[in-house]
Amino acid sequence: REDSATHAEDARLKKMTFNSMAHVSALRVAVVGASLGGLSAANVLNRLGAKVTVFECFPSGFHERGGALGSVDARLLEKIRGHTASSPARHVASHGHFYGDLWQYLWDGLPENTVHFGVDVVEIVDATSDMPTLVLDGEPVTFDLVIGADGGRSTVRKYVTDQTPVYAGYTVWRGLAPAENIQGPPSGGRTVNGVRYETLGFPFENAFGVETWNCGIYMMTPESEVAAPFRNRQVGATGGAGAKTVPDWFVPLVTHLFGAKNGKFWQKCVAHGKVNPHPVWELACDQVVNCRDDGTVGRIILLGDAAHTSSPRTGAGAYTAMKDAVVLGECLSGSTSLETALAMYNDDTVRRGKELFERSRQAATYFAPENAESVSPATLLGTCRAKTGF
Repeated sequence: REDSATHAEDARLKKMTFNSMAHVSALRVAVVGASLGGLSAANVLNRLGAKVTVFECFPSGFHERGGALGSVDARLLEKIRGHTASSPARHVASHGHFYGDLWQYLWDGLPENTVHFGVDVVEIVDATSDMPTLVLDGEPVTFDLVIGADGGRSTVRKYVTDQTPVYAGYTVWRGLAPAENIQGPPSGGRTVNGVRYETLGFPFENAFGVETWNCGIYMMTPESEVAAPFRNRQVGATGGAGAKTVPDWFVPLVTHLFGAKNGKFWQKCVAHGKVNPHPVWELACDQVVNCRDDGTVGRIILLGDAAHTSSPRTGAGAYTAMKDAVVLGECLSGSTSLETALAMYNDDTVRRGKELFERSRQAATYFAPENAESVSPATLLGTCRAKTGF
């Protein structure tokens, strides 16, 4: 879902063009992370003539992974991949499309062997120099530019800023289940002691052509019950901190909050699909390009969730990461030096990150108000049962 702030950027994006410049075509660029933001950056820089290598710690691609995305701006995709004979796969330009389809479309835009899977980047040497060096399988490899597109718990971020994501006070329980024999989508909301709880969902077609429910529940959860995200991806759990199984309180609480119909939906989703908690973390970095000792811009930058993390309620996660890549291309092709381009990218990305953070904070006023006591879902179920007698 795109809001008015997202649409306000569209006019500017439509005017953007990429022109290969000498200072770009000579660049050796390392992109750390091969999710949507990383592949978008690789596409943009490849079109500008840079020599791009993407490193991903996961052993294989994401074409069969993930759930659904609400929508994607086709004009933004065109800015990333350029005019192509092929169109985005299946339903990429429509509402409720599969994440893997968009990932595959971006992957297809890159030269063969651009992305290296199973490579875990944990250290950057000479981080404040003009040639930061990655340590890959124990061997140093030098680049002119390193892009950290490695998620909410980025390992690259520490070379740019000390900031880290902060828990927003609530969790989104996400469900994926085959739509066959499960009547839906779930839909409902309830306010308890000033705290909003909501469930919603929509169908999409997964990697294997199976109609699938993509659904979620926004639920206040104390930070003490949340497993902190670690390494390059935002992962965590609630109600048994890290447990793979859905906690006993889950379906009964959903039924109390949203009624029998929604309770039955989620019961079937648990039985026949996959239900996992995703704690919401927020971040807006004050800088997304590292600094040298003399205060000038360095050669390590952040992009996507590594630079700014927000609530899924904003509907802007994938869009913002892809737009970061487009803005980077605009800055590079519109500047006469790499230093000027990266300074421009820093200013633009920090500004947009702060705007996104404010929108994310607004969502938190519903699901985890500052003046509300943080109540465990298990405790809330006990309260509901005491009031209803069952």
